[in-house]
Amino acid sequence: MSHRLNRRFRAHSRVGALVALTVALTPALAATARAASPVALGTAQSFAVLAGSTITNTGATTIFGDIGLCCSGLATTGFGPGADQVTQPAGALYIGPGSVAATAQADLDVAYENASGQAVSNTVPVDLSLSGTPANPLLPGVYESTAQGAFQINTGLTLDFQGDPNAVFIFRATTLTTAASAPGSVTIVNGGSTASACNIFWRLSDPTQGVTLGAGSAFKGTTMSLGASVLGRGATVEGRILTRRDKAVNLDTNTIMRPACATPDAGGGDEGGGSTTPIPPAATPTPPASTPAPPASAPTAATPIAPPQRGQPGGTARLWGPRGTVSGPFRVLVTGRAIQSVTFFVDGRPLGTVHRRPGRRLTITIPDGQRSGLHRVTVRVRFTPQSGSRSTTRQLTFRRSSGRTAAPSFTG
Repeated sequence: MSHRLNRRFRAHSRVGALVALTVALTPALAATARAASPVALGTAQSFAVLAGSTITNTGATTIFGDIGLCCSGLATTGFGPGADQVTQPAGALYIGPGSVAATAQADLDVAYENASGQAVSNTVPVDLSLSGTPANPLLPGVYESTAQGAFQINTGLTLDFQGDPNAVFIFRATTLTTAASAPGSVTIVNGGSTASACNIFWRLSDPTQGVTLGAGSAFKGTTMSLGASVLGRGATVEGRILTRRDKAVNLDTNTIMRPACATPDAGGGDEGGGSTTPIPPAATPTPPASTPAPPASAPTAATPIAPPQRGQPGGTARLWGPRGTVSGPFRVLVTGRAIQSVTFFVDGRPLGTVHRRPGRRLTITIPDGQRSGLHRVTVRVRFTPQSGSRSTTRQLTFRRSSGRTAAPSFTG
């Protein structure tokens, strides 16, 4: 009898240990499954500042990287020669709907959707300072604030890259507000051999006010905001201030340095952004404020696109897909002239690239993997060099449910 009891006890002990091990591993496996993926910026990658309506500057501001303005208002103040103006030691200035800034805004749309579509790793309090402390820093992942509201940094935020400079942080909120000086700053620890600020993304959805940086704070990361961006006096940024469409950027004696990434962004659009001048790392000293800056009338593109040759019409593209409710997999199709390749995205996630070949249709199957509700298909169309047409994007929205698939439609 005692032997049978001992055998039963040992068996139950092994089962208990296995259950305990499984429970212990589950959070780690879940965390790995929810790891953030890189956000491809396409042509927006080269920009340190990108605005939609105006860029207003006060004081001596230094910007390392491209500056873009598109696509309404198109006004700049505080640019040009002088002690209290914007200086641009590296990069180019692009202004107008026909410039690289317009293409960058289209690629920013794709990047914004990519950051919006990634699965949430953790929900944290509004004040990120309470979650990312020097003693207990935040780890890579996708973070949303309580009730998907605002984020604040009131006593500093520490991010631990765990020795991997390519680890990714994504923060999703309506707005971001940081305190002045050190309490509003972001600190990177264990970032590897190179700066990791290129892998921190802030997706901000409020259409009025996106990011507000406190005076003298040291911010890190790329902001992608639907609302205006305001940088307090003396605030520094290792990253990018990207503001979408018709919203403004306000600067005041700031230093903005596009980060030197360990690896280039992948997919999602054209590479580069017109500036071939390498961006210096964060340790590069800031040049004196008297460095001449390009005037507001600087050329709208560093490399002009040749006009179409005789017999080579400009490129056109139409996206065909479902209209209404869909169930199961379905196909989308791109038609048009002078198309070289098409990259397909669903909710910002790349599906693949199809290149034009004789007899081959520019189409792809959208798998049945989305939740019920509205979703977006985005295509990035690249035209042949002979067409003289710049890359463009097209989008359509579909509703995923158990309903029937509707007749196809297109967007121009």
